[in-house]
Amino acid sequence: MKLKSLSLTLAAIMLLVFNSCKKDTVDVTDLLSSVPSSAAGVIVLNMENMLDDAGCKIKDHVITPSQVVMNLLDKASSQDKEDFLMLFDGSTGIEPKAAVVFYDSNRAFLTFALYDVDKFCSFVEGKSGHKFVDEGSGVKMNGSVAVKGAQAWICLTSGKRLDADAIASYASLGKAQSFLVTPIGEKLLVEENDIRGWALINTFVNELLSRSESSMATLGLGFLFEDAESVKFKVDFKKGELESEAVVLNDKGKPAKYQLPAEKIDVNTLKNLGGSCDAMMAFTINSKLIKKFDQLSSAFGGVMFGNLNDAFKNIDGTVGVITGSNSMEELKGVITTKGEVSQTLKDLISTQIAPISLDGKLLTFGKGNVNGHLDVAECADELKGCCLGIVLDASGLNSVGYDASGMAAGFKNFVLKFKPESGGLEMELEINTADPKENALVTLLKSTK
Repeated sequence: MKLKSLSLTLAAIMLLVFNSCKKDTVDVTDLLSSVPSSAAGVIVLNMENMLDDAGCKIKDHVITPSQVVMNLLDKASSQDKEDFLMLFDGSTGIEPKAAVVFYDSNRAFLTFALYDVDKFCSFVEGKSGHKFVDEGSGVKMNGSVAVKGAQAWICLTSGKRLDADAIASYASLGKAQSFLVTPIGEKLLVEENDIRGWALINTFVNELLSRSESSMATLGLGFLFEDAESVKFKVDFKKGELESEAVVLNDKGKPAKYQLPAEKIDVNTLKNLGGSCDAMMAFTINSKLIKKFDQLSSAFGGVMFGNLNDAFKNIDGTVGVITGSNSMEELKGVITTKGEVSQTLKDLISTQIAPISLDGKLLTFGKGNVNGHLDVAECADELKGCCLGIVLDASGLNSVGYDASGMAAGFKNFVLKFKPESGGLEMELEINTADPKENALVTLLKSTK
C-alpha cells in the first residue's frame, strides 16, 4: 500500500506516542488478550506516561502538542506537518490509550483499539487511496492494515502480507490461548514502565544474523549463561535521565544463571586515576575467571587465547582505564595485581598501550594529559556494584562515528552497567541529561535533528 505523503505506519505510531488516556492497564489487558501465547516478542507502550513526559495535554481525543513537539514539526515539510497536526486532532478514530507491538509467524504487528471504526477506515482510505476489503469473519483489510471489531493491526514487517485468518484468530483468542496466560504476560500487564518488553533470544538471533554468526552467538551465550532462553527489558523517561534495564531469563522466566565469576568493581581503585576524563571503562578479573577462560581455551585446542591467559594470571581485582578527547593519545589505566606481574603483561602494555609503573599491588600506565568533561571520582561512583561498566561523555559519541552535536547539547553522559543480581546479570543503561530538572524525553526530542 503506497501512501500519499507520510507512511501510515509512521503516522499510527506517532499518534500513539503522543496520545494517551488514563487506566493504561485496562487497555493493555484487552490488547495482550489478542496476542498469541506463541508470540516470540512483545512490547507494551505506556502512552499516558510518554505523553506527560513530552509535555503534551489531551482531552476528548484531542492533543495539545507541547512547544517541544511543535518545534519538531516546524522542521518538517509543510505536507508532513499538516499530516502530523491531523493526527493530533482526534479525527483518526484511534483510541489513544495503549499500544502493543508483537512478533508472531515471522511478522511484527502494531495493534491498538479504535473509538470510531468509521473514522479510522476513512483515514486509512484517504491516505492509501484504496478501499477496505471485507475478507470474511468480520475482518476488513487495506494493504498492511486490518480491522476487526474495534481493534486495528498494522503489519510492520516489510514485504509480508497480512493474513485475514490470522487476524481473526488473534481477535478471538481466549485468555487461556493469549499471551496473558504466560508468566511474562502477567508481568507486562501490571508493570507501569514507559516501555516494557520481552523477546525469545534464538528467534531474533536466527532472524538477524547469518548462520555462522548465529552459531557463534549461541556458543557465546551458552558460555555466559545457563539455559538462556529470553530477555526482558524496560525503558523509563525521567527527570534528569533515561533509564533502561535488561535481564536474560531461563525457560522458567527467572534470571538465567551467569556462569562467570562476577566480582564487583572497587570504586576506590578507580578514583586513584584522579582528575577528569571523557570516558571510563572498568571491569574485574580474578583467578576463577582466568580458570574459566583456560577451560574454554582447552575446549578449542588450547589456542583460542594464546598467551593472554599467562598475561592475566597475576591480575586480581579491578581493571580501569580513562581517556580524554583523543583516546589514542590521552589515557591512564590501573590494574589490581597479586603484587607481581608477568613479563608477558608488562610487554603487552608497555609496547602496545603505554609505559607502566608498579606500586605495591597496583600497576598503572598512561600517556598524554588526560582531561575531559567528567569528574573521574563521579564516574567511579556511577559504577558501584558493577562487574563491568562504561561511562562516556555525550560528546564522545563523535569518536565512534555518531554525530553527537545535538546529543551533547542536552545530555551529560551515558552509563552502561553490568551488575550481578539474583545469580544472573542485569544490564542497565542510564543517559543523564545536562539539565537535571528536564525530562529525558523532552531532552531527546530537542536533540533530534
